[in-house]
Amino acid sequence: MTFVRGSQKRENRKEVISDEEMDELLRRAEQHTHPFFRLRNKALLCLLRMVGKRRSEIAAVELDDVKIEGDGLFVTFTLRKKRKRQVLTTRRTKQLRPLDSKYVKPIVEYYNFISSLNPRPKYLFPRCWWSPAFAWNGIFKIDGDKHISGRQVFNIVRQVSDSVWPHLFRETVAANVVRSDPSIIGVFKVQRRLDLEDYRTGFNYLRRYAADVISAEETQVDVVGSE
Repeated sequence: MTFVRGSQKRENRKEVISDEEMDELLRRAEQHTHPFFRLRNKALLCLLRMVGKRRSEIAAVELDDVKIEGDGLFVTFTLRKKRKRQVLTTRRTKQLRPLDSKYVKPIVEYYNFISSLNPRPKYLFPRCWWSPAFAWNGIFKIDGDKHISGRQVFNIVRQVSDSVWPHLFRETVAANVVRSDPSIIGVFKVQRRLDLEDYRTGFNYLRRYAADVISAEETQVDVVGSE
């Protein structure tokens, strides 16, 4: 695996992830020398891109939280919010479809692979170890009772790009929603898509990513009729 190095800072980036950039991320993930990590890393990138969930929520998905029904892949996420001295837990299910689309198919392929392992891991993204230096000895281990950390999710993304990080996928999902519907309804679509507690956060995304659409509409003058 070739690690991409660079010094580009997050604050210097002004745009979300384009389809072309996403394709490049998947191409780089495909270059990993170990088949398990090729499948896992592509699935992780695609899941981030499709749902825009926080990295800790992605990391903690259990294998039983994933179901294939009809032409859809259903993934249930556990959201935990701290409230004073207690933690509130909410479950949210996202449907990804169709199964053969370019960002859903890698998730399905990885899910089928990880489900076939014996013993079957508890988590969709279990913790694992592998040393390329000893690959000929087959030193590869999966700890199915533990999942990768949010920091590991960050590191996996950074392995394929020095200008992309997990939260940028969340920004990308929100940007696509508000650009397709730069209205008050779009704000609530973002709230529901990202499972935001406060709808006002949706307005922040609207201001950032649909300002160009709104400005264009404001400057357009339609002539109804003339004499």
